[in-house]
Amino acid sequence: MAKRHESLIPLARDHHEALLVALRLQQGKNALERLWSHDPLWQANYVAEFYEQHLRPHFNAEEQALFPLAKEHVKKSVPLVDELIAQHRAMEERILLFKKSNATPLEQQLKEFGALLEDHIRKEDRILFPMFEEHASAELLSEALKQIHSFYPH
Repeated sequence: MAKRHESLIPLARDHHEALLVALRLQQGKNALERLWSHDPLWQANYVAEFYEQHLRPHFNAEEQALFPLAKEHVKKSVPLVDELIAQHRAMEERILLFKKSNATPLEQQLKEFGALLEDHIRKEDRILFPMFEEHASAELLSEALKQIHSFYPH
């Protein structure tokens, strides 16, 4: 596997942490309990907080920096980017349900959210990022680096 271009590294790092959450949600009661609870209400609150602290800023970076560049300069990415944006909206809708956690049977909703989040991450890591790296010019990668990094103050 080729090394990820530096413009995409902050997004890829976010994916690692989000993937751990996604897998725990899908494991349900089989998830390791270290720093994790099997209580669905706790999980719903955790995921809602994780969304606010990590996923929302990540989605903003993608939607305001990476996705527009990909759609404009890597035309074959357009259907995938549109699908990824739709997944962002679907996850946001689920988060609203988790914030009103008494409204739905949480266990199934949490597993479904975990599966959606995992699918989303895999599509970005395995399809979009390599497509962008392969077809983007050096100038475009440089622009992506500047734009994406503006969302990640260090």
